[in-house]
Amino acid sequence: EKRTRKEIIDQRLAEAGWKVGDLSQVVEEYHVPQAYRGDVLQEPQAGYGYSDYVLLGKDGRPLAVIEAKKTSVDARVGEEQAKQYSLDIKARYQCDLPFCFYTNGFDIYFWNLGNFPPRKVAGFPTRRDLEQLQFLRAQKSLLANELINADIAGRPLPNPSYSFYYVRA
Repeated sequence: EKRTRKEIIDQRLAEAGWKVGDLSQVVEEYHVPQAYRGDVLQEPQAGYGYSDYVLLGKDGRPLAVIEAKKTSVDARVGEEQAKQYSLDIKARYQCDLPFCFYTNGFDIYFWNLGNFPPRKVAGFPTRRDLEQLQFLRAQKSLLANELINADIAGRPLPNPSYSFYYVRA
């Protein structure tokens, strides 16, 4: 795993503008504190404790967690571990939920927890991309809460004889 990180993942992060080794951007072997759920301290799960990478925003807060696996292992093996690290960081530091990545160097999966299921991506995003995505996630609202502007939505209804507009029972 360490070899995969140094030879492949570090390079892929550099391609996205991340400076591995600059502790204001990327922290390797980031200590993730024990899981807190409310005021109750849970038993730590085996294998948890250090995230392979944590990408930091300009404000120094965690933006994303990256769980690395060896190239010979399916990257999806790290899915639950990356999710747990993100949830633990959020709970412990009272910060925005970090995004999740898990990779074996070749396959990279991105998970916007709470919004979308994991998906395979071509590479890592830039710091600016992650900060923008975090901003959009924080600003989202339910469509049901939006008011309808009658000045632009006052179009007549379609002809009811067109069956494709209606579901008939």
